[in-house]
Amino acid sequence: MGIPGTRNCRAAARALTIAAAFAALCAPAHAADMPGTANATVVRPNTLVKTEDLDFGTLVSGSTGGTATIDAVTGARTTGGGTTSVGAGFQRAQFQGTGGILLITVSGSTSVTLSRAGGGATPMTATLVRAASTSGGGIALLGGTLLPSGVQTYYIGGTLTVPANQPDGDYSGTFTLTVNYL
Repeated sequence: MGIPGTRNCRAAARALTIAAAFAALCAPAHAADMPGTANATVVRPNTLVKTEDLDFGTLVSGSTGGTATIDAVTGARTTGGGTTSVGAGFQRAQFQGTGGILLITVSGSTSVTLSRAGGGATPMTATLVRAASTSGGGIALLGGTLLPSGVQTYYIGGTLTVPANQPDGDYSGTFTLTVNYL
C-alpha cells in the first residue's frame, strides 16, 4: 500500500520536473539584427555615371623619386623607382554610360594634379590613360571614338609621379571625362 500521500508527492515532483523543462525551453530568446545595404544605378540613354574613383592606394616615398601606375585595362598597380606600394585599396576609375546612334567621342583630362590635404607639400601629377568596353566586347585602350553597343564602361588609369621624400598625407585632385553621344 505505501506511505499515505507519497503518490501525490510523486505526481507533484513529476509535474515540477515537466514545468522546469518547459520553462527552460521557453526561456526568453535573444535576437540580433544587422542592417544591410542594397544599391542600384539606373542609366538613361545618353548619360554618364561615375561608379568608382581613381585611387593609387597607399604608397611609401623613398629617398629617390618613383612612380605608381594603375593599368586602365586590367586595374593592376605597379610601382617603380623609390616608390613602394603598401597593401590593397587601389583601383582604376570607372564610369558607365549608354547612348549614341552612330558613334561616341571621348575626351577629357590627360593629367590630374594631386594636392595634400592641409597643404604644406609639393603637389604630385598623374598622367591619365582611358580605356573602354561595351556590353558584349572586351576592354581596349581608347583613342577617342567608340561605336555604340549597349552599355559602355569607361576606365581611367594612369601613372603618378612621386617625388623623393614626399611628405605623408592624403593627396587628391579632380579630372574630367567627356563623352559626346552622336
